[in-house]
Amino acid sequence: MSVAKSAKRGIFLATAFTLGLIVSVLGVPTAQAQNTQVTIEGAITTVNSLPGVIVGDKYSMVVYYNPTQAPASTSGAFAFYNGFTLNAVVDDKDGNQNFSAESGEQLSVDDAPVNNSFVSPPCCNSSTGAGFELVDTTGTAAFKTNALPTALNLKDFNTAFVVFGNTSNGGGANGNITSIRVVDTGGVIPAFISAGLPDPNGKVPASNAVPGSGVTNLDISFPLMLLTHGNSYVFTLALQDIDFTGTCQASYTLTQIQLNKTVTLDSAKDGTFSCNPGTIWFWTFTGKPIPDFPGPATLTGTVTYGTTKATVVSTVVIN
Repeated sequence: MSVAKSAKRGIFLATAFTLGLIVSVLGVPTAQAQNTQVTIEGAITTVNSLPGVIVGDKYSMVVYYNPTQAPASTSGAFAFYNGFTLNAVVDDKDGNQNFSAESGEQLSVDDAPVNNSFVSPPCCNSSTGAGFELVDTTGTAAFKTNALPTALNLKDFNTAFVVFGNTSNGGGANGNITSIRVVDTGGVIPAFISAGLPDPNGKVPASNAVPGSGVTNLDISFPLMLLTHGNSYVFTLALQDIDFTGTCQASYTLTQIQLNKTVTLDSAKDGTFSCNPGTIWFWTFTGKPIPDFPGPATLTGTVTYGTTKATVVSTVVIN
């Protein structure tokens, strides 16, 4: 069976309504949507007035946003953004205390040549308010634009601190920043790619085929890591749309290193389809017979959404 004639089937499984809540927080999804999670950690360095919190207490702050969103407003080199969440935990002597962004708090990015900053103003007017400030006044220009950042390096900032509690009346607490981790996830994420035997009875692959199940389920041939040459397999790619609205396409490749060269053993792609936030899909492809070249191979599933690609990789062995 040629690649061009390989059977392939795409199945829309279900709408995950909880994801809609995430989208509503992040703002309207766009054709290049993705999510950025910034984790800021350190210790409390100054306490003015914040019951239960003392100098030396550890904290963790997570800021989550869609970096492709347009600013709510601009002023000079500053851009201000509303679509984000900010939550923090201080591990104090009385047990963890929770803090979050206040009503009206924004994210602000300043790309002025000498005074770059990434801040969450205004903060804070309540006992549970929290915010952060990253400033570069060295002239190295930590930010090239005033778009929300998708990468941060702590050494780029000569001022870096967090605040907790009501600082408007001289209270609250400050903390240093000892680490910043940034994780960017795509608007569409492939969950897995697997190889399995074709079902001679035609029952699988299928969705929601387990009677009485209380959850959305995917029913496929058991994933195999050892592929026998001469056999054909069904390749299954599962994916989830987090916050992307637009056109998607699913594809796979099976490659192997042969005599120091990467050889494509098999590949196929489906036609484009419309995908929306909160949906989950799986696609199946019937592959060509496996060639007789023993050793490890790489099975890669790819989902193309807009102009962006996301991949998931599985290692298989040919015998």
